[in-house]
This record gives sequence, C-alpha cells and structure tokens, in this order.
Amino acid sequence: MLIVIHSGQTGVERGAHRAAVAAGIQLAGFSPLDGRDELGPLPEAVSQYLTPCFERGSRPPVRANVALASGLLVVVPDARIADKFTGIGVTLKIARELAVPYRIADPSTNSDELVAWARSLPETSGSVRLMVTGPRETRWADGEKVAWQIVAAIGLT
Repeated sequence: MLIVIHSGQTGVERGAHRAAVAAGIQLAGFSPLDGRDELGPLPEAVSQYLTPCFERGSRPPVRANVALASGLLVVVPDARIADKFTGIGVTLKIARELAVPYRIADPSTNSDELVAWARSLPETSGSVRLMVTGPRETRWADGEKVAWQIVAAIGLT
C-alpha cells in the first residue's frame, strides 16, 4: 500500500496531495504546529490528513516526515540546482542523515523511471511511505501541476 506524506504546503506538496486523493492513495504527515502554510490556515481538505508537529517552526515537520518516509521525492523546476530552492537543501541533508533514499525530479524526468523507483522502495509495516516535497506555489507556479502528474503516474500504475 502506498501512502503519500507531506506537510500541507502549497505548490508541490499540494499537487501531490490532490493527486493522491484523485488516485485513492492514502495520505499522512506532520504539518507545522500552527496549521498554516505561507498563505494562511491550511484548508480543511488538506489538514484533516495531517498531524500538527509538536515543535514550532517549519523544520520540525520536515524532519518528522522524512523520518516516517520509505523514500523522499523532491520535485523542482530544475533537478541540477535543486538545493538552491529554499528548504530543499535542508530536506536532502535530513534524508542523507536518516539514510532515507531520495530522488530529485523536474518536468523533464522520465516518469517511468520515477514509478519504478517508487515501486522499489522498501515496505515497512505493510506500506510504502513516499514523502513528496518541493518549492511552494509562491516560488514555482507550475510545481503543483508537475507534482500532480508525477504522483498520479506513481499511484495509477
């Protein structure tokens, strides 16, 4: 069983969320303690799947979500410069520290390769937990659409 993990932020994470709902994929994750994204309170349709992290700030939910994950998928406009986007470098560092396998994808990434990678992730307690993250909507307007396409491809195969 596949579970998509995210923290509820706009952009890539919101696209992953919407694709998971459309494909019937389970959702989980930790959100910021205040239940907000950069635009205001998380929508109920998103927050109902998330648990507020016990620590304040944006990094504790990232660490908690990476720790839950079987794998991390980072979706960015250009995979060659992924760590130039706010928060992505920290997220990748946490994944390396916790030995969580990760992939960096952009709009040109072969979706068949991503599907194969996601399907190869280790199952733990009966599920594969894929954390999906990337730039917020205010930093990459197409991120939601690209993440939706990738997660839908993973979920529908």
